[in-house]
Amino acid sequence: MTQPTVPKPAKRWLPALLKRGLTVIAFAVLVYLFWPFIGEMRHIFDLLRTASWGWLGLAVVIQSLSYASLTGLNFLLLQPFRGKISFWRMLAILPSIAFIEVALPSAGASGVVLRARFLGRRGYSVESSTFTNILEAIYLSVFMVAISLSGLWYLIRRGELHAGQLALLAAMTAAVLVAGLLIYRSGREREGGKALAGWFLARWNRLMALLHRPPYRQEDLDARLDSFYEGLSQLGQAQRWPFLIAAGGRVFLDVASLGACFAIFQYGIPLGILLTGYGLTLLLSGLAALPGGLGLADLSLAVIYARLGAPGAVAVAAALCYRLIAFWLLRFIGFVTWQVLEVHA
Repeated sequence: MTQPTVPKPAKRWLPALLKRGLTVIAFAVLVYLFWPFIGEMRHIFDLLRTASWGWLGLAVVIQSLSYASLTGLNFLLLQPFRGKISFWRMLAILPSIAFIEVALPSAGASGVVLRARFLGRRGYSVESSTFTNILEAIYLSVFMVAISLSGLWYLIRRGELHAGQLALLAAMTAAVLVAGLLIYRSGREREGGKALAGWFLARWNRLMALLHRPPYRQEDLDARLDSFYEGLSQLGQAQRWPFLIAAGGRVFLDVASLGACFAIFQYGIPLGILLTGYGLTLLLSGLAALPGGLGLADLSLAVIYARLGAPGAVAVAAALCYRLIAFWLLRFIGFVTWQVLEVHA
């Protein structure tokens, strides 16, 4: 008797394997580049003894203001949509999302789900939560790309970036921006958005029929989408400068906190090098399979600034201080706020 042909499972592991492979390669390259500076690590203890720790407090304050700017951006984006949330609750939600993305690595999906859950309790729809999250990323990307380009221009002027490398980086940046704009455009156009939602609804209801579950009604979907597009229309009429100020504040204050970390160890880093290193770190962190560029960002910060001329020991110490403030402290706070928000729904 002929055995039925069993379809081969889709190779869903391939993209994850490729990304992890890129992460390993990036780690290996960074270790190789940093190896010549290992001998300077004996100076770290001297740096710690002579450090100006007042700058550490300033770095924490600046980073707090940076996150307040990010909160302000989200608060502004959510205002036109149906729902109600205070600035302070939003300020507690964002660190919780940052924590859960590390605790449950899922390429950001866990953060999107937690955001929708917390905002849903305040009356916001999943559509509003997800779309404002995309808008946040687009606004921040404008300033991150600007900083990255300023860093690339600095490298070009120093003759450290060849035409081929520049073309590759430009192509990667363009691909990311185009993808983001396509997602934004598909969500913003009402008829296109409704047609896409209807396509997904038909397949969802077909699956529900196979599972003997009640279908989702088209009328309910249309009502949700009409409410979403009404809020989106109001958002489109709002002035852009408050959003740009909030997004720019988030990025530039983050850069300033990194500069303060160098000042802790009495190293006045030139603005061009500061922006260049920050922009290149953003590009390298995008290769990381771990959330937040975990590990790769810590090492790449030190390597990049050491290669750009900062003393090796200073680059390592400043990078560790910055990551302690901007990454680990934030996620510790996020763990606490997550617990509080779960209890006080």
